Amino acid sequence: MKKLFIAVIVCLAMVSLSYGQDVKDITSGAKERATAVAKEKATAVVDDSSITAEVKVKLSDAPSLKDVKIEVSTTGGVVSLKGTVKSKQAKGAATKIAKAVKGVKSVENKLTIEKPVKKAEKPVEKK
Repeated sequence: MKKLFIAVIVCLAMVSLSYGQDVKDITSGAKERATAVAKEKATAVVDDSSITAEVKVKLSDAPSLKDVKIEVSTTGGVVSLKGTVKSKQAKGAATKIAKAVKGVKSVENKLTIEKPVKKAEKPVEKK
């Protein structure tokens, strides 16, 4: 009886140790996955911010977009451009410039083209 009791205690101790190691492995794996996800999200935010900053600099350096105010935002590598430009060529140039920045996956060009102001016609004078 004494031997049976000792055997049961030894078995319980071994099961307990094994279970404890399994719990530790599961917990450790979950912690590592959570850390990896958190780092990935933080990197994405930093990347989006740096993409936005670089696109803004490149747009401001472009001669065809010199006096144009373009709002730039980036989410998940997708750059969004908003504002008003003077021509279809300027709108295309803004897209091309933004696409050339490292890390840009796509560009949503929401720029509008400024309507030309019609000059008032001079009245014809009768003589």
